[in-house]
Amino acid sequence: MHTKKISLLVLLVVMTFTACENLHSDIDISLQQNYSEIVAAIDNMDKSLSEKLQLIQEALSSGFADDAEAQQLLQQAVSTLSGTLAEKLSAVETALKSRTSSLELKLGLVEAAIKEGLADEKAQLALIQTAIESTDGTVEEILAAVEASIKGQTLSLETKLALIESVLKESLVDGPSGLDMIVEAIESLTGTMEEKLKAIEKAAGNQASSLSAKLGLIEAAITKGLTDYAGAVSLIQKAVASLDGSSAEKLSAVETAIKNQTSTLALKLGLIEEAVADGFAGTLEQQQLLDEAIEALEGTAETRLAAIKDAIGSQGSSLSSKLGLIEAAIRNGLATSQQKQGLIQQALASLEGTLDKKLAAIDTAMMRQTDSLTTKLGLIVAELEGGFADEATALGQLKTAITTLAATLDDPQAAYSVAAAIDSIDTRLSADGAIGKALSDLLVAVQGLNYTEILTSMSQAIKDLAALLKKTVHEYVDLGLPSGLKWATCNVGATKPEEYGDYFAWGETETKSNFTWGTYSKFNPSGDGNTFTKYTVDGTTVLEAIDDAATANWGGSWRMPTDGEWAELFNNCTSILTTQNGVRGLLLSAPNGKKIFLPAAGYMENTSLEEDGTCGYYWSSSLELGSGNDCAKMVVSDEVDRFGSRLFGISVRPVSN
Repeated sequence: MHTKKISLLVLLVVMTFTACENLHSDIDISLQQNYSEIVAAIDNMDKSLSEKLQLIQEALSSGFADDAEAQQLLQQAVSTLSGTLAEKLSAVETALKSRTSSLELKLGLVEAAIKEGLADEKAQLALIQTAIESTDGTVEEILAAVEASIKGQTLSLETKLALIESVLKESLVDGPSGLDMIVEAIESLTGTMEEKLKAIEKAAGNQASSLSAKLGLIEAAITKGLTDYAGAVSLIQKAVASLDGSSAEKLSAVETAIKNQTSTLALKLGLIEEAVADGFAGTLEQQQLLDEAIEALEGTAETRLAAIKDAIGSQGSSLSSKLGLIEAAIRNGLATSQQKQGLIQQALASLEGTLDKKLAAIDTAMMRQTDSLTTKLGLIVAELEGGFADEATALGQLKTAITTLAATLDDPQAAYSVAAAIDSIDTRLSADGAIGKALSDLLVAVQGLNYTEILTSMSQAIKDLAALLKKTVHEYVDLGLPSGLKWATCNVGATKPEEYGDYFAWGETETKSNFTWGTYSKFNPSGDGNTFTKYTVDGTTVLEAIDDAATANWGGSWRMPTDGEWAELFNNCTSILTTQNGVRGLLLSAPNGKKIFLPAAGYMENTSLEEDGTCGYYWSSSLELGSGNDCAKMVVSDEVDRFGSRLFGISVRPVSN
């Protein structure tokens, strides 16, 4: 029994209850009645719930009870109801139709009825709508009452969420205003951050609220800093787990939430992913949902694409889901094929965790049957550029991506075979060695498979990939030079600073075993007086990128340094001949403490390696003029102003701006 002594009251407020129409006269309370007598009236089973509701309203208005005490009285009033469950629920509905009670008091009654087991969570929305419909006043006055209830601290977050849904359903507010109300409901939460988050988690699992409302709740929680996008995943899981009905009914609820224009695309992406994980959305449904999510975006093409980029950059969704979103964006004309690679790189950059976890996410994406092969190839390209994988790993992923397509083949008579597509990979990969063997194994694995994708576009993607497979991620050192130039830590063809690497004739991009005029690609042996086919008297004194061994083999912004850049290096660093890991060479130390090592790799003439271990020879990209144009400038040990015949095989140390 709920009692309160009169001594707890600071002041008895003089009050007179006037019996309302259809209310018993015995609810009148004398001037001297105290709180205990009010409680006794609430406990009286002979009084109707409508009478008790009016009595509690008067107690609130006259200061006999605060909001928390009023909620206790409401709970007591419901618990003393007699009759069957249906009769009790009917009494609640009758009380909710009262025109004299405030909306907040009626909402408290709904909450009390649910706690007492008279109505389940699904019936909550209907009861709240009854309460709103019986509230007198203009739309503005009703909304003011709604906002007051949302800002109050006595109602649960679930009840507030259902209230917001009701005013949305009644078209009293629009979607953005509804989201603002959800934010206000979040702001009304009291307690620690952990307690607030628990309240949100509970509301996310409430069966009375729609999936759309729960997405709004999760978004509001992110806005108020109670969770991040990664933490939102667990809230989405709770929201999806609370769905009842058949798979078709659950899928319908997801579609409704996806079409809602107030939720962010990132949250919708997480929702779609959870629908797939829970098994009531397959790959085809996933594609449809992604298309619907993009169609629901508002604004210009630029703002819609910006929303897609935000979703791709969020950390709450899997890499596979993001790749599906990218393909949907292209299908819907919001992203071009040229923009696709940048979006893939952004999706890859959003991955968190160790390298192993990132590679595992990529492997999972490779096995998805709904993503196109070109998207998977773009992902492999992005991971190579980002340094996530080496050549062997990339080739393994390429094998997985292609063999996964076998399960989706529907036209065994397709015009092109996978094997033919793989054959279009750059011929360098067919050479002997680890890469050649991996490629050979790949060709065997896919022999005879056919698929229906357009291979003309895929073929170019594979060729682009092949160019990158020859390139690994190369480290550099910022020596603090005036130009800001970055120097690579090792030579072209080497993996460690002390390795010699490959030897190149000046202007050639591939190494060879014999360095003579007869094997020099830009030498004209015809004897017509024009000794060279390029870099002669045409005025070109610096190597073009197409003839630069650093650019051709490492790609990106890597290139061979000019003679002036070699001079800058030596003028700003101290050098000393030393031995590193058993290899003789020159150690250059910059004022900022950074260092690079140039091994004494010697040079190649004919088929012989000369002066290795004694001198280091390095090409610059500058042609030596006035020497018959048969020479180019180079560095010998620490002497910059030297030149040698173009045909010599000499080391290349790349630089990057």
